[in-house]
Amino acid sequence: MELSFKEAFEMPFTTISRKILCEDILPLFPLPSLPKSSSSMWIPTSVSYYEDPSRASVPPYSCQNQFIDYISFQVPDECFSDIVNCICIVRGFMHDSDCLKKGYSSLEAVLLCVPVDYQCVDLSLYKDSQIVLLLNKATNTSESAGDGCMMILQVSDLPYVSMSRSACIDVWRLPELKDSVAYLNIGDEKSRTIRHSVIAPLAVSASRGVACVFAATKRALVYILEEMKMSLGCRIVCYLIYFS
Repeated sequence: MELSFKEAFEMPFTTISRKILCEDILPLFPLPSLPKSSSSMWIPTSVSYYEDPSRASVPPYSCQNQFIDYISFQVPDECFSDIVNCICIVRGFMHDSDCLKKGYSSLEAVLLCVPVDYQCVDLSLYKDSQIVLLLNKATNTSESAGDGCMMILQVSDLPYVSMSRSACIDVWRLPELKDSVAYLNIGDEKSRTIRHSVIAPLAVSASRGVACVFAATKRALVYILEEMKMSLGCRIVCYLIYFS
């Protein structure tokens, strides 16, 4: 089992699908220059598509899309001096190029600010327009095992801001969102404390309702995410797997 986990961590965490439309995607932030000692940069990112209830009556042959795409990613702190510890969620990248009129844009985005005492380890879009965040406490020390946190957030209810398109690909978009930052309150969301420092990757299966979290202390934690209709929101059941 140990060898299997080692092989899994060595694999590149990249999924390519022909169903993902990447036409006309513009960069939202400048990537900082990488140091010579580093060949890559880890930016937690997740892409998913959901049915758009407002377009459920649109005929299949119509040029209007019946799905809405969500792209979420952590904004590197090195990109902007006044945007730190933030996650950006963008929706509306997907469009039919034949139906895109000049000057029209369906692109919307929101900046989600993580509390200063937490750091985003990884993220994954989940079913029903939800996102699962994996966080670590920034105050963890070498003397303690550390504390992590996994939480579920409804992304469709966030205060999105419309973003204009431009033919200039060197115009960075995120500064447009600074005045409408949404602040993440862990106590108000569906969350679960993890008594271990956690590491990437976060694996989430929407069809099975399961999340797998890897702890830095050689543990794999499997969570069953069950939506409840009560005010308690979300019940999270955990199974712990040890490996040496």
